[in-house]
Amino acid sequence: MSKDNFFNSNFYVGNENWVKSTFEDPEIKEKEFKSQKEKIQMYLKKYLLLDNVNFLFGTGSSIHLGAETIRTIPEQVESAITGDLKDIFKILKGKYIEKFKKKEDYFAWENIRGNLSEELKNKLEVIEVNDSKFNLKKALNLLSEEDEKNELLEKSVEVTLEDFLNYLMATKYLLENSEGLISDENLTYKNVDKLINIIKKAMFKMCDIDKITLEENKYLKTEPEIKEQMEKQGSYTYHKSFLTSILQRPLNLRRANIFTLNYDLAFEYSFDQLGIQYIDGFVGFHQRNFRPEVFNYDYFYPGDTTEGKVRRIERVVKYYKLHGSLTWINGKKGVNNPYELYEKPIELIRHQIETDVEDENFSVGKIMIYPTSTKKEFTLNFPYSDLFRKFADRLQQPEAVLFSIGYSFYDEHINDIIYQALANPSFTLIIVDFNGSKSGEIKRLKELNDPRIIICEGPYLGDFKAFSKEILPSIDEYDTRAQVTKSLQKLFEEKSNNGDDINVQ
Repeated sequence: MSKDNFFNSNFYVGNENWVKSTFEDPEIKEKEFKSQKEKIQMYLKKYLLLDNVNFLFGTGSSIHLGAETIRTIPEQVESAITGDLKDIFKILKGKYIEKFKKKEDYFAWENIRGNLSEELKNKLEVIEVNDSKFNLKKALNLLSEEDEKNELLEKSVEVTLEDFLNYLMATKYLLENSEGLISDENLTYKNVDKLINIIKKAMFKMCDIDKITLEENKYLKTEPEIKEQMEKQGSYTYHKSFLTSILQRPLNLRRANIFTLNYDLAFEYSFDQLGIQYIDGFVGFHQRNFRPEVFNYDYFYPGDTTEGKVRRIERVVKYYKLHGSLTWINGKKGVNNPYELYEKPIELIRHQIETDVEDENFSVGKIMIYPTSTKKEFTLNFPYSDLFRKFADRLQQPEAVLFSIGYSFYDEHINDIIYQALANPSFTLIIVDFNGSKSGEIKRLKELNDPRIIICEGPYLGDFKAFSKEILPSIDEYDTRAQVTKSLQKLFEEKSNNGDDINVQ
């Protein structure tokens, strides 16, 4: 990551930007780079040393692994829908868009105007913009030509995969409970159920980032430096750097809480590779089931004296997947599993999906990666209600800090919890996002000019990779465990070269 990228970035504390470059001389610029970077690191370090430290991760933290945004319906999903189901998909997608013509309070992001024709932009200049949005209903009423209305709808209405899947789930429920009310012979409960399962299967493959090779990764085609780093240090090197930093917090502080909106297993793989214990709400070994009380547990060394003196184990984090996971399966309710939620090995789920194996314990429809929790009305459903309560509770703790990384503030129910936390005077929000305050809700937050809101944006400060490797401060200068790993690798390599039969996993 070059220092030019640093000076093309911003670090806002309230409205004050700490990144400034007034000199072109390379030597002076290098000194500026080092001093400003160090100042930012020291400022962030004090927040890492607070007792209540929380992290929220969005898609931006997995883009370099080949993850795709689901702000729209990805091509992989649409191409998986074939035959008669493609016609049903087009009909339902059209109905989904059509409903926005009838809503009086639907708002579109103001920055979409840049995608409109000049003539249309001029006609819409009179529409008032509030909080980076404009009223789409009013805009449509201004227009008389059907072509212009269609252009505005096409550019303004974001058919997100999450919302559309919620729409399909609601349609499926309606069809299941109102037989004979809908006359379209193709629009049946079974067909909509098949469509949902095809979309979920495509989503699974799209989010299974560990199966995406570096050569197949679209992001790395234009980022040779990042590709080289991942080839040398492994695909999850940036996640591991982040975890190494936060695990250096003193043991007398509470465990760091990691919340993620992603379905992928980037953190799970990183935990395994670093030997980190993580508390994720599941118990059991052969049958792992969801029990939210587990989040109140912790790990300790057993007492070695009659007084029962114990001490905390070092490498532990608490991990919450707010929107579900590739490895979650909806199962039978039982005495030991009132939430009907199980966690299965990823290899087993892959095999069953690839071979289309379905039985009483597994079907594509039971994979809990569909985001029914993204709408406010669904957040009362289990297990999401417990997870969101935990998220809200952690942010309401005294002197809590939330690092929001790669999340663009598009989910209303997540934003509500964060905004409620801002009512707490001791709460601090640190946003790390590539686009940052250029538009949308982050721009609105910046305009509050609140010093408790810190925004890191741009190709250096707003990038998860640079943030984890170069900005997130290392609390301990010397990482003993890293040195142990290096020594063992060198030792095993030497023995292997000497002809000893050693197999290092």
